[in-house]
Amino acid sequence: MRFRQHHLGRVLAAVGLMAGPLALAAAGPAAADVVEPFGERYEESLYGDFTTIGGAVRADRAGGHASGTGRVTIPPGAEVAYARLFWGGSDGTHTGPGGERLRRCALSGGGVTASPGDPATTAPVLRVGPAPAAPVSIDSMVTEPADTAGPHSYTGESDVTAAFEGVTGTDAPIAVTGLWAAHGRGCTAGWSLTVVHRFPRPDPAHAPQRRSVHVYGGHVLQRADSPATRVTVDGLHRVAGPVRVSAMAHGGGWKTRPGTFLVDGGSVVERPAGTHGNLLVGEAAGAVPPGATSAVLTFAPSGATYVPSALALSVPVAVPVPPDHPAKTGSPAAGKGKPTQAGPTPSRAPVDSGPTPTPTAAVPTPTPTGGTPAPVDRTPAPVDPTPPVTREPAAPADPPPPAPGPAVDSGDSGDSGSMAETGGNGERLWLLGALALALAATGLVAKAAMRGRGD
Repeated sequence: MRFRQHHLGRVLAAVGLMAGPLALAAAGPAAADVVEPFGERYEESLYGDFTTIGGAVRADRAGGHASGTGRVTIPPGAEVAYARLFWGGSDGTHTGPGGERLRRCALSGGGVTASPGDPATTAPVLRVGPAPAAPVSIDSMVTEPADTAGPHSYTGESDVTAAFEGVTGTDAPIAVTGLWAAHGRGCTAGWSLTVVHRFPRPDPAHAPQRRSVHVYGGHVLQRADSPATRVTVDGLHRVAGPVRVSAMAHGGGWKTRPGTFLVDGGSVVERPAGTHGNLLVGEAAGAVPPGATSAVLTFAPSGATYVPSALALSVPVAVPVPPDHPAKTGSPAAGKGKPTQAGPTPSRAPVDSGPTPTPTAAVPTPTPTGGTPAPVDRTPAPVDPTPPVTREPAAPADPPPPAPGPAVDSGDSGDSGSMAETGGNGERLWLLGALALALAATGLVAKAAMRGRGD
């Protein structure tokens, strides 16, 4: 369980709270009291969306607990990817202007009655569909320090994804009971449940496009004279389609005028319209323009202090493009993508590696025809760093091979070493063989002429 109780009266928000220098005793607007900065609890790009239900509640009786109900519809074929329960409200205490600690929710109100136990350790009880009700685990609990000026609140969170295992294709009734609540003038309490569902692939009826879904939680005292609290959501690749949001806050100043919660500076239209009390669910028309990669969610100052504690955002995004893989090598881009099998891809044809012959390949030798030696290219072969395979000449058929003659200058081979020397020897042997054939043919012609004279 994550428990937070900060003793610093004013802290700048790490999530982008736009405030001036910290000044506890200075005149002018005070910074919002950030007891727990807003943090991302869940993020995924998927074919699906989120549903948020909940609202404000009151204790069923003085000194009792509060409860609430709702329904969550999971489309057929979808599964619940994530679910988180948020709850909280007034803790029944108030610190007056002179530092006096009062047992009340509002300075002008009377005394209060409260649920049994401690709000910081009381876990709500959740029931999903026909499953038995069970207390949730407290994953995060935030209380405000006693010396914080004004009314005090608490907030809690719990990951309840496991409670939705196997829930699909049904309108599941939800019941949340055992909520700790203070009862009296100015006291507030409430809960919200955000459920994210996803399909394994696009669904024409329920999930035709991919969406990026984000769930956040935190605890900020948004006072009437404090700067706005801003949460920036990154990693978007916005395409056309509705932007959906939900937000929950506790306190008398929540939603007292239009524009308390803004998306990229624009107001949120409740869909469906209704009295959700401390919960706002709707669409942000015109917010997050196509092509945008981020969105700014703002809790603006209102007529009184309120406590933002939960929000969710769903933005239509482009289908992720796999990293660029070089098609001819079959290897992923540097540090990206899934590793592939080493070596050429199956569709890649062998590539000629250049003038260097393959060691196992047979190299044909020119064969003289008609007793006339074939023309020979005497241009020396270019020197290659890889030693070529020595080409063996074809032996003459009739006469025995002559003895090798004196070495002949190989031309401009320079200091090429044994590689150029091997090529020159092969060429000289071929010439000697051709010369032997020519001489043999000349001798046969002379012999025939002598016989003719004798006859």
